[in-house]
Amino acid sequence: MSIHYHQGDGPRSRGPAAGLRRGVTTFIGRTEQRENLGRLLDYQHNPFPLVNVLNGPGCGKTSLALRVARDVAAGYPGGQLFLELSQAGLPELDAFEALFRLLLQLGLPENRIPESLSGRIEVFHAELRKPTLLLLDSVTSVSQVLELLPNRPDCGVLMTSRRSFSELEGIREMDLGSMPDDEAHALLETRIGADRVAAEPDAARRIVQLCGGLPLALHMAGAQLTKPANKRLPLSRFADRLAAERLDLLQTDNLDLRSSFSVSYQELSPQAARHFRLLSLIAVPDFGTALAVAVDGTAAGEETLAELLNTHLIEPVGEDRCRFHDLVKVFAQERAAAEDTGDEREAAVDRALAWAVETVTHWGSHIGVDGRRTADDAAYEAALRGLDSEHRALMALVRQAAETGRDDVPWRLVSHLAGYFEVRGDWSDWLESAELAMESASRLTDPFALAVARHMRSWPLRQYRRLTEAIEESVAALALLRNVPAEEVPRADVLSHLGTLYRESHRYDEAEHCLDQAAEIFRAVADPHGEGLVLRTLGHVQFWRRDLDGAEITLTRAISLLSSVGDQAAEGWSHNNLCSVRGAQWRYEDAEQHHQEALRIFERIEHRQGQAWAHNHLGRILRQYGRTAEAIEHNSQALELFVEIGDLYGRGWALVHLGVARQDPEQLQEAKRIFAGMDVPEQDGLGTTLLWQGHFQRDPALLNEAIGHFEVVGSLLGQGNALRERADLERRTGDHRAAARSYENALTFLRRAADPHGEALALLGLAEIDPAADHAAAAEAILTRLGLNRP
Repeated sequence: MSIHYHQGDGPRSRGPAAGLRRGVTTFIGRTEQRENLGRLLDYQHNPFPLVNVLNGPGCGKTSLALRVARDVAAGYPGGQLFLELSQAGLPELDAFEALFRLLLQLGLPENRIPESLSGRIEVFHAELRKPTLLLLDSVTSVSQVLELLPNRPDCGVLMTSRRSFSELEGIREMDLGSMPDDEAHALLETRIGADRVAAEPDAARRIVQLCGGLPLALHMAGAQLTKPANKRLPLSRFADRLAAERLDLLQTDNLDLRSSFSVSYQELSPQAARHFRLLSLIAVPDFGTALAVAVDGTAAGEETLAELLNTHLIEPVGEDRCRFHDLVKVFAQERAAAEDTGDEREAAVDRALAWAVETVTHWGSHIGVDGRRTADDAAYEAALRGLDSEHRALMALVRQAAETGRDDVPWRLVSHLAGYFEVRGDWSDWLESAELAMESASRLTDPFALAVARHMRSWPLRQYRRLTEAIEESVAALALLRNVPAEEVPRADVLSHLGTLYRESHRYDEAEHCLDQAAEIFRAVADPHGEGLVLRTLGHVQFWRRDLDGAEITLTRAISLLSSVGDQAAEGWSHNNLCSVRGAQWRYEDAEQHHQEALRIFERIEHRQGQAWAHNHLGRILRQYGRTAEAIEHNSQALELFVEIGDLYGRGWALVHLGVARQDPEQLQEAKRIFAGMDVPEQDGLGTTLLWQGHFQRDPALLNEAIGHFEVVGSLLGQGNALRERADLERRTGDHRAAARSYENALTFLRRAADPHGEALALLGLAEIDPAADHAAAAEAILTRLGLNRP
């Protein structure tokens, strides 16, 4: 701890104090903070200015304070005093000693400095004859500074500390935090040269990232890189060393980041120090109070967490969340390795994972597993918000469990997170966690655990349209569950999902076979919820097979069952499906009613994928009735949502409907590209896209290609409409014989598909060829029944 004199070798007799130590010659960044601090230290507008710059070690508090003191020097004709109140390895200054040193800086001879605290306070106030700024560095407690505060309104105090002193009356505090990336990058440039940074920009960014925006760390990195031996060292090699060595590399002869962290660590109570060490072992990007308390494992967890926050060894991020600075976490892990036994460290990780399993089991029961949700809206909302907050931490814990061989944890976590992943459309995390669960479960001797993990993997694979793999996983899960005869309901859940996968692969016979088995199991165990889920999908299969009356009955029954058990999401999907059925039946008002109900449900439970499909279905139906502007609005909303959640399949269909409504060939072509690029090409989507391209371009070759895709999936509706479009082109070119054959073939498919509108259009085409027949009258009758005008 040094005493700062004004000039020469001894204390000055009179004149302004000028005791600042030498600061950084070129100060980078913190522009907004510098300006704010300058305003706070303006005693003409803020009498008795008292400011504390606080945050953890290494963030540049002292450098900023010195820079600001020089910025405001002209406003303090009495000069500036600097005093370092604590330093690593030395005892802290108390008020008695601090006043002695301040009086020396003010030019008072040592023999005139009183021996009592009250005497020194009195003389100190008397010596402050002009506006003077006190810069008190590294303050550790209120008691250190309370007696040092000037009694003149034109004297300012600028403190730096790792703690908040909000109890001091009139204090203004600035929490400094890490430097923004652009300022940190500029600081590194200043230390090692702009040319060197420009030559390896990626490596420079990596160094800045590894230093975590800590100015002290960046200064040390710069010092290492400017040593004679390292001046030609590639930044990429230094970044590799920094990633491996971290704190060992971030030290110089005069500076040591580890020592800077040690100052704060040594101030902690033993209980808080233990908590600090154990928390660092949990591989999460941030954490809430509940997880932190669970890791501590004692009744004092909340108190010690508050102590860590107060000393800035951890930092708050958002509401009720905290995190370690990366380098502080490295330091904490070093201390854990040195001070805690292996059993203590392992127990802390076990407590974190036990908390994770308990948390997702509780919240997941309100959001759902395999679509099975609670009817309690308040609990659902709380669970959704809770998982939104803990999502990243839980994913990190899945990874940590898998990496550390805690194989019974990942499959439990992912099974209870499934409903959340589905609602939020988070397919990437769902897939990653399911694959980690599979790897872990494969090391267990529990076929049920592996079956659950494989079943979980099939869900996100379906969303990515990797249907072949999704089916393989579901089939494998079924085979594993045969070895667990007591688990009939899980087997039915897998069968129900497999039925959905077969339906989306247009393998309708296999879909019905799986769904019938699942329904039989659910009825046998008196599970109306499970039965409702099966009927929701079965009704969709019937719709695709154009059994519209059967689909109506099945989906109405599904809605009744799902509503009775409070499964809102599944009920919403059933309304969505019934909306499509009503549209195919040309019952527009009923279709809109089911769309509105589906959208209301999905918006209430914040299910974005459900909202997207509701908008998409209604847009298509509105277009049928000529309400093109409204159709475009709904399909545009659908496209926006599909893009947000990464649903490529939904995006393709939204582009189809928008392309048709807008007559936009580019959107149709983009949809075609999406459908063709899928793991299992979406044949119905390709056929629909080609049909409309053929319609707009009047190209029979495109229509013939569309017919081929529709034949692959057995789409009666698609084949009928493509044949009708081809017949229209043949008629316009004068080939009436070919047109008549195509119209007759189209009518066969359209009648089997229960599409009266398409049937009417085909009859009108035939009437153009043979006006004497009764085709026109039959068409008019159909259109009248549908409430449509003749085109």
